[in-house]
Amino acid sequence: MRRWGKLILCVGAGLLAAGCPKGRQQYDAGLKAETLQDYDTALQYYQKALASEPNNSHFRIKLNQIRFEAGEFHIKKGLALREKGDLQAAAAEFQRASTIDPSSPVAVQELRRTLDQINELAHKQDEQASGGEDIAGNELASSPPELKPLSNAPVNLKMVNDVKIIFDTIGKFAGLTVTYDPDFPARRISVDLNNLTLQQALDIVCMQSKTFWKPITENIIFIAQDTTQKHKDYDEQLVETFYLSNTVQSQDLTEIANGLRQVLNLTKVQQLNSQNAIIVRDTPDKLAIARKLLKDIDKAKPEVVVQVEVLSASTERLRDLGILPGQSASVTFTPPGSTTSSSSSSSSSTTPTGIPLNAGFSTADYTYTLPGATANFLLTDTKTQIIQNPEIRSVDVGSRVPIATGSFQAGVGVGTTSVNPLVNTQFTYIDVGVNVSITPRVHPNHEVSMKVAIEVSQVTGTATIGGIQQPIIGQRKIEHDIRLREGEVNILGGLFEKTDSKTVNGWPGLAQIPFIKYLTADN
Repeated sequence: MRRWGKLILCVGAGLLAAGCPKGRQQYDAGLKAETLQDYDTALQYYQKALASEPNNSHFRIKLNQIRFEAGEFHIKKGLALREKGDLQAAAAEFQRASTIDPSSPVAVQELRRTLDQINELAHKQDEQASGGEDIAGNELASSPPELKPLSNAPVNLKMVNDVKIIFDTIGKFAGLTVTYDPDFPARRISVDLNNLTLQQALDIVCMQSKTFWKPITENIIFIAQDTTQKHKDYDEQLVETFYLSNTVQSQDLTEIANGLRQVLNLTKVQQLNSQNAIIVRDTPDKLAIARKLLKDIDKAKPEVVVQVEVLSASTERLRDLGILPGQSASVTFTPPGSTTSSSSSSSSSTTPTGIPLNAGFSTADYTYTLPGATANFLLTDTKTQIIQNPEIRSVDVGSRVPIATGSFQAGVGVGTTSVNPLVNTQFTYIDVGVNVSITPRVHPNHEVSMKVAIEVSQVTGTATIGGIQQPIIGQRKIEHDIRLREGEVNILGGLFEKTDSKTVNGWPGLAQIPFIKYLTADN
């Protein structure tokens, strides 16, 4: 007996193991790995689950979701490594993220930026190895000279005199040589400088005398009138090329170039659409501001993944109980004395015009039809079901239904029924099903505002118009503006419809009596 029990237990365990699909086991293992934030392992399990059941939409949705989460995990890890200065490891993480989620533009942009930093660092190391003197000479030629006074002691000066004498006095304090523009006019000003740096003292005197200064060498400065023409004559202009990494279309590059012109009043700006770059020629100060603006503007466009679940919350219940009796009976009389004769060439029948009162009736003289009865015992129940559960940026799912649109000819078929006024029939297709339209906008605090429009439509019936069956489309639409944080769930709303109807079909009077109504009527 024990042997039979063990045998039955083994057979039952084998049947249970055979009944569990392999895809479900892989899916459960992926869920456990995802709970532990081991996204790479979870991705492998979900891929195996989908390979075993390719038509399982739930597995496919989960695979797309974990692909996005795994890519984001490697991107965040790469950013942390790049902040620490480990560019090689950061590039490997971005490469991994791009391989896992090829549709992620953030991974591609961060990988390109990291590789540029690696190449720039290698280029600097090569230049340093080639010779420091050449590098110092090139930097001196490519950038404006930096002022290096002999003394950095604070300037304390109180004087009322000609502006040239005041500049010369400050120059002697710092060990600088001061030169002037040939058109520099004489002007008497009063200054009171207390414990100021050299640059602050020069700026204050220039502001009072309406002049500007600029370094010529490390210990020589030049003074000129603060006019547009003098700035045009003496300001040094540099050329710099700015390469942008996150502009996709040429109009984006044009918009940035126009913004630089408006904000910085630049006149010499050239955009290169083929190189995705902007060339600017202006003073070092404006170039520094332009560099700061472009660094702030050239950001990767944020990516938004939205999970949408559309539910059809409908409950329909039908109960049909009772016996539906017959509602009509018929009796047909055949008068006695009716004769029928026939021959090979003709046939004739004779029917009396009346029924004698003294004639007797038999069952052969009439026929009757009695009503029948139908017993109904029916109960139907419809439960809530999910229509769609996609993970989207924008979704347009459903079928297309043809709608006939006609062109009419004036005067044809008017007032008559023989001519159809519809000359020719044209068909157009309407999207039917679940249509989701989402326009997201990412804010600096990592919140996302979305303009959402969800439309659920279906064909509820048909109607004949002009001899053509036209579909009747039921439509439910919700439009809403929402603002959510990352991972936050929002319920837009729902439309619940409840219809109660009661139909009684039976014999009058008896159909209203309790208990008897189930034998004489259908409820």
